[in-house]
Amino acid sequence: MWPSELRHDHPSVHRDVEQNETTPWLRHTGWSRLFHNRSLAIIAAAARKPKPAWNEDYLLGQWHDEPLRSPAAVEAQLRVILRGIDLMIDRATFTLLKTSYRSRCWMNTYWKDNFWPHEFRIVGCLRNYVDIWKRFICYMFRVSNFDTHQQREIFNLRLRRDETIMMRHILYLVSLLQRETAPPDLNSDGASDEEEDEPSDYDDGDRDEDNDGDEEDYLTDYEGLEVGNRSNESNEDHDGNRGEDAKDTDPAFSLPPGLWLHLSEAIFQLSMIFWTYQEPTGDMSASAIIHFTAALGIHGSSFAFHSAHASSSRLAALVWIGRLLFLEYAVPVYAYNTLDLAWPCRTAYPSQPDRISFIRCKYLLRGCYTPFGELIELKAFAKSIVKREGVPGNLAWAPDGRSFTIGDDKTVRLSEFCEIHHKAVKAVQEQVGEMLLGWEPDIDVSAIRDDLTCRKAGWSFIDKIENNLVDIWKRLLHRLQKSSFRGTPFTKSGHWNAETCHKYLSAGTELNKSAFAAIHFRAGLPGRGTEVTSIRYLNSKLSIRNVFFYDGQMIIIISYNKARASNNYAFYIVRYVPTDLSLSLLKYLAIVRPVWEFIAREMQTVRHDSKEFFFLDPSGKRKHLSSEQASSILRSRTQDLVTPWTLSLYRQASLAIAKRYLTELVDKANFYYPSSAADPIRMFAAGAGHHPRMLLTTYAIDRALPERLQPELLEMYRRLSNTWQEWSRNYYEECCLQLQEGSIKPNTSVAHELCHKRPAEPDGRDRASKKLRTKSDSSCYDKNEANYSDGFLYNSEYQILICIACESMVQPGQGAFYRHLNNTHRITGLACKALIKRFNTYELCPFKKLVIPREKISPIPGLAVHTAFKCNVCVKVFGTPHFTSSSNKIRDHLIIHKLGISPMSAEELGMFQTCRVQTFSSARDKIRYFEIE
Repeated sequence: MWPSELRHDHPSVHRDVEQNETTPWLRHTGWSRLFHNRSLAIIAAAARKPKPAWNEDYLLGQWHDEPLRSPAAVEAQLRVILRGIDLMIDRATFTLLKTSYRSRCWMNTYWKDNFWPHEFRIVGCLRNYVDIWKRFICYMFRVSNFDTHQQREIFNLRLRRDETIMMRHILYLVSLLQRETAPPDLNSDGASDEEEDEPSDYDDGDRDEDNDGDEEDYLTDYEGLEVGNRSNESNEDHDGNRGEDAKDTDPAFSLPPGLWLHLSEAIFQLSMIFWTYQEPTGDMSASAIIHFTAALGIHGSSFAFHSAHASSSRLAALVWIGRLLFLEYAVPVYAYNTLDLAWPCRTAYPSQPDRISFIRCKYLLRGCYTPFGELIELKAFAKSIVKREGVPGNLAWAPDGRSFTIGDDKTVRLSEFCEIHHKAVKAVQEQVGEMLLGWEPDIDVSAIRDDLTCRKAGWSFIDKIENNLVDIWKRLLHRLQKSSFRGTPFTKSGHWNAETCHKYLSAGTELNKSAFAAIHFRAGLPGRGTEVTSIRYLNSKLSIRNVFFYDGQMIIIISYNKARASNNYAFYIVRYVPTDLSLSLLKYLAIVRPVWEFIAREMQTVRHDSKEFFFLDPSGKRKHLSSEQASSILRSRTQDLVTPWTLSLYRQASLAIAKRYLTELVDKANFYYPSSAADPIRMFAAGAGHHPRMLLTTYAIDRALPERLQPELLEMYRRLSNTWQEWSRNYYEECCLQLQEGSIKPNTSVAHELCHKRPAEPDGRDRASKKLRTKSDSSCYDKNEANYSDGFLYNSEYQILICIACESMVQPGQGAFYRHLNNTHRITGLACKALIKRFNTYELCPFKKLVIPREKISPIPGLAVHTAFKCNVCVKVFGTPHFTSSSNKIRDHLIIHKLGISPMSAEELGMFQTCRVQTFSSARDKIRYFEIE
């Protein structure tokens, strides 16, 4: 696959390597031959985004026993270029949103004349896709920083003359920007963690299942099966998805000013130079983009090559980015006037469809001699392998069946799983009670009536007269005017007290988040992020709501058109909310939410132009919660677990538990095709001379329900939700509560419950354990038990307040106390107020004024104990030790001393050693280790 001029080893070696490669994927890609006798670590490091550190060289690896670095100046330039890429992508996505549906369908079609009615659209994982392109640009610029000989020797890549010239022009623009802009302003995009290069095993599948599934249907096997016309499927997909993933309204876009416009347009021109590369021989292996697929195929930690399954999502990212840039190349909304050869905007073309067709036929069709055509074939071949071999496993159960691991390090324990379910409901109940100011309205949830077919705009079960809920919120509003909230009155001198009102609004936002978590956890098996975040509780002009009441329970009905054969070809998925949670949510929607909206209007803080959505965007920028914000909510509610949850992790975990434990609990019943002759439905159908399915779907259809959501289907969903909730409740009562009863309980306070927080597990073998276990059940602060019975310990020597659960100091200050208690530990109300009052009696030292011990001291009670690595060279040279918790970082650190020996030799000579350390604060930017005995 690779041209002869890029191969420097002997042909016989090629044959040996190829014979040793047993997987069809690696034999086809030839990645091992391309990088034979080259450092995969250096290549993988060069394909990462720059780190956020300022004025620091980036260590790529060792080459011929010498450290190979990317200079700090180059890394600073890359950070500026990444901002330019963001501007370029924003402009291209604006063009996508301004392009007609049919043109987007043609852009998404691989064949010349077969129209595929599935539009090219913005995906939910756009940020991940853009990161792939950012890594490609960083890789090209880092490679270009070496001379031609080193490019061939280290990376086996040859940059063409036009590519090099354009990159030099971009660097010139970057230098101009660096001169006129302060360094901190240019460092905003530098955030880069190691995890971005290696997405977890579970993440790709769930993140792309909506977008990539259709494409997989259309893109045929590598073996060349004929593509059929799928117009029959188009209408359902188009109606359900058109515009749903894009922003709710056209974004307010404007071109960037000054040099940023020059830079973004130059980066776009460079990108198109890479995408429009064509080789006279038709061999695309010399393309920089195809070369990058090999670099992208290197695993970031093991430096082995990714499998076909793991590579397919990365190839999909490149394909999507390529299609977006080609659309901008074909019909841009704005002209590119800063380039030497200006590119016209779309209005300059007599026929935009003809322009799109011309670009498609030249660059984007399957079989084209372009990098895009090569990516299509690579992805098709990867898909064919995955279809043949199956999706690799990503889950491993523990022998006792009480926990499992997803991916490499995502551990889920059933006890934690069920305990979080219980806490989520309890949190909603407590927060609703707080916002009702202790008022217990007389509401019987079993008596609530609803109309599941009413489509009147703005209507819901609250407006049904017999429910007596229309004006019930005004009773709470009258109570507010005579009451206080969290220590301050609502009114002052006949006017609303802004301080109290803002407290109430903040509490309402937190309650809205808690409601999402509780429904997502308890209502049944979880849905996808795009489904659960856009739930409506009021009818809109165009859509019916999703929240209803049926048989004394709140139900969530979501229209969905996948896997319809399993639910009577219905467009509905139904989840039943438990009765206790239904009551709390009813109080929230009927009483708390209207009062919250009234106060928001009075304070002129209304930022939501659409009130029909259940879960609001906390920032007020969108109409409803986003998937990213939903994951953040789950993560904050589970931050004290071994592995905090996200939407995709929780979805995978729930399905794993259901497949293992709920299979035997579910009654095996098929309403539409009953097998038993004694089944009532079969008997009634026989008496009427019909098939059972005909009887259930055509005769005696209940008008109170949607046509495809009759009682039989509702009963199936009710059983599923009840089974899920019952299993969670039983496991919590039998395992979690018994475990708590068998353990040593604290004396009195609520806060001390948090002392059972589990420490995070280490990331790998080379990373030191963050927290040490003592041999007995006691810890280094047991001797002061009287001082921390409420979960907090005051150290008079250092004048710090230590949180026993977090094993870290609490920052001084009224606001810091409240955030720590409320946001971190969910301690609210009188308990929070009492703790803050006691904290204010202590004399506390701010973190900036704390004196970090330089000598070895006794352990400070309450603080976490860590194992770290200590540089002995720093002690001799500077008189102060250097600590780090990572063995890799201590070896990188030794390079600054220029010892002239390898890190392994330095370890053997005792240049660094392990030791026990503590830190006053565990916050990322406040970690300052000191050694303890």
